[in-house]
Amino acid sequence: MSQTRLSLSVGSIVLAAILAACGGKNGSSPDEHGDGHAPKGASAPASFKEGQGLQLAAETAEALGVKTAEVEERKLAQVFQVTASVFDAGPPARAMTLVPPGIADEWERHPPSEAKIIAVRRDVSSALTQVEVVLALPGSPAIGTTLDVTLRGRERTALAVPRAAVLRTATGTFVYVANGAYLLRTAVKTGASDGAFTEISDGLYSGDAVVTGEVEQLWLTELRLTKGGGHSH
Repeated sequence: MSQTRLSLSVGSIVLAAILAACGGKNGSSPDEHGDGHAPKGASAPASFKEGQGLQLAAETAEALGVKTAEVEERKLAQVFQVTASVFDAGPPARAMTLVPPGIADEWERHPPSEAKIIAVRRDVSSALTQVEVVLALPGSPAIGTTLDVTLRGRERTALAVPRAAVLRTATGTFVYVANGAYLLRTAVKTGASDGAFTEISDGLYSGDAVVTGEVEQLWLTELRLTKGGGHSH
């Protein structure tokens, strides 16, 4: 079993224990009031307070492996991963890919070093809201070959968080911000990502502390305490 799968399994086991302790039987509320808190005098592994966020007992946070990191400015180069179809073996080989207009614009302004941009055809795929880009690629792949191509954009300085801190759900994109003794789910807007870090264009300030992992487990716990369940995407 890989380390990633083991980590997820441990997190799921801990989450199940939290939900069992907080939820009671047959999907009942955390307590008779349904406000996300344990009865007075009881020790809850997790609780929720509107406007302040999720609070975990020290043992629960340790079992989940909850850690935080400061939001900070760092150099970031957008990584683009596209699928290209070879139509000319070359050399150099030529391949076509479809990308959103914003990416095509970025490539024209700042050509990636991994492949040469031969043509950008905005009128070809307008009905699909995509732009056809022709790339010159190294090597001599056969015509009809489909390749996964990774290209890097220009490096720039941006406010960023570890990629693992970002929670994407059907209702929006969030991070969990340390709010005193609580962890407050906070809506953010994201930008470029280099695979390890993700740009935050709105929603956070430099110096904020965010949870850097197990964010889906935290969200499922929050949902169980407030609404009775849910899933992320």
